[in-house]
Amino acid sequence: YDLAMPQSSQSSRDDVRAQIIAAARSSFARLGVHRTRIEDVAAEAGTVRTSVYRYFAGRDQLVEEALLERIREFGSDLRAGTDLEAVDLVREFVDLVIRSIRMGREDPEFTYLIEALPRRISSFLTGLGSPIHQIVFDTFEPVILRGRERELIREDAADHDIVEWIQGVTTLFVPREDLSDFEERRRIRTFLVPAVFYPG
Repeated sequence: YDLAMPQSSQSSRDDVRAQIIAAARSSFARLGVHRTRIEDVAAEAGTVRTSVYRYFAGRDQLVEEALLERIREFGSDLRAGTDLEAVDLVREFVDLVIRSIRMGREDPEFTYLIEALPRRISSFLTGLGSPIHQIVFDTFEPVILRGRERELIREDAADHDIVEWIQGVTTLFVPREDLSDFEERRRIRTFLVPAVFYPG
């Protein structure tokens, strides 16, 4: 169907937006972010340029939306791989943090999308009000809630504050390819775990 046709419902508009974002991701992968034009995205989506502009301000917004979509996929994969029944919940938490760092470090799509937003990346990735905060919150909340049930999580730390701290730490670690697995885990246990869990 023609994306240029007016959409009568929110779900239809959401479907069109998702289709354009998927087309942008495909175009970015095929052509490179900086060589991709709105015309390329429109052609990939089977529509015209003006239809893309009806939903997105331009390429920068498409890069942001593509990045958000990739991070949502990370979150889904991370949640699926987390054992909330683990006896050692602290170890499970550390593993979750390490896996999130590795995804950000090793995923080619994430890497080139991040590199396309160098000036804005700090505010886009970190902070309570960032668009990524809710995704990270949804990823780590099950472990935090289970930790609270077991009375392992510090009562003086609010859930959103914990997640904001996790965001900041993972953002710092993603570019650090010089650290061994042992050293990475040691630093997470030494500096992040005490900010979240009670000692011992």
